[in-house]
Amino acid sequence: MKRFFVFVLFLLPFLSLLAQNVTVTGRVNRPDALMRLMVCDDLLNLHETKVAETHADSKGFFILEGEVSQTMPARLYVGLDRVDFVVAPDASYDVKIGVPEADPSLSYFERPLPTLQVKTATDHGVCRQLVISEEIVDDYVLNYFDELFRRRQYRYLDSIRATIDAEFDITDAYVLQCNTYKIASVQMAVNADGGKKVIQEYYDGKPVLFLCQSYMDLFKDLFKNYEMSVEFAKRNPELTDLINIYHLRGLYYEDFQSRKWVRGQLQSIASHSKSKEIKGIVTNTLSRFDKFSPGAPAVDFELKDLTGNTMKLSDFQDKVVVLQFVENSSRLVDHQFEVLADLHHQWQDSVQLITISTKDQLASHRKRFEEHRYDWPLLNLGNEILLLEQYEVRTFPEYFIIDKGTTIGLAPAPNPDRSLRENITRLLKK
Repeated sequence: MKRFFVFVLFLLPFLSLLAQNVTVTGRVNRPDALMRLMVCDDLLNLHETKVAETHADSKGFFILEGEVSQTMPARLYVGLDRVDFVVAPDASYDVKIGVPEADPSLSYFERPLPTLQVKTATDHGVCRQLVISEEIVDDYVLNYFDELFRRRQYRYLDSIRATIDAEFDITDAYVLQCNTYKIASVQMAVNADGGKKVIQEYYDGKPVLFLCQSYMDLFKDLFKNYEMSVEFAKRNPELTDLINIYHLRGLYYEDFQSRKWVRGQLQSIASHSKSKEIKGIVTNTLSRFDKFSPGAPAVDFELKDLTGNTMKLSDFQDKVVVLQFVENSSRLVDHQFEVLADLHHQWQDSVQLITISTKDQLASHRKRFEEHRYDWPLLNLGNEILLLEQYEVRTFPEYFIIDKGTTIGLAPAPNPDRSLRENITRLLKK
């Protein structure tokens, strides 16, 4: 028994290496940056799962190692900047990532995407074939726009396929699927029939390709018309469920009164479906609904104020809190600070204001607080940039109301010069 135990201990490092069946190495022009490899495992909800995480070294070199079960779309993150990618099992990639210089007039989420160069890959040509195929399709659309979209010349679709076939012999099923639906998206415009022929040829009676980006992109475009979807989908149970989820998601955000009914319908789909993919999409959909629903737990944090003291959101769990995320200064920001200061004077101690500034702009906001003698906390986001992702901050300034007990009150909340005061008053009267 003792010998067997020692033998297992000896094997563990090798078993660990075998489990790390995807490796991405390379260099980025952001030394010490947080690097993440995420796979997009639910393209309807754009849900991502982390495969690996590390930090680039002082020269920008990094190694990401993880595990994936099949070829699937992925993203490489440099901090909060991202670039689309594709990973395959038992493959390694050597890449070069270039992140554009920061434009002070743009927020984190408005900056140009990084550039990605795949220098080498051992994925049997999957990545290279996808990139070149997309370039071929894009070139045809650009160079033969009139022939395709005005004169409806169907023969150019065959020319696209022939050009791709002449470039390389594609045997990988994932690449073939992606190319098929890229060309199908062009065909939809050529047919000019609202997508009916494309649905009949590429969706009716065909398997649902949950992890094929071009399939799902075209799906979202084709099935906007719910009436047509219902008529078609009776013959395709799994696709019917996907279409219903797609429309239920939209209804949830469009009609507040229907939210309880939408949840019940989604749960019904999950209970009767035999598809693990459908069940997973329903779970992700409901989780997304719940993340910022009133009463959901708010993401706590620990950040330093201007004096270096650590402050937590949970320090104020007995109060209603207004979180303000800020980055650059502008006339709009100046105006909102003025209105927020007036509201702060009215609320006094009944509401806690907290301003969180990005590290690069902290000095500017420190000066603002000193000049105007604002007496609420100004916190430094520092390197905790994932907090912006956790709160899904899409622009600056962005506001969130946190109710007593550190739960979501309203996320995101309206600006101070709109209905922020009314929503705060409603919570205070509960």
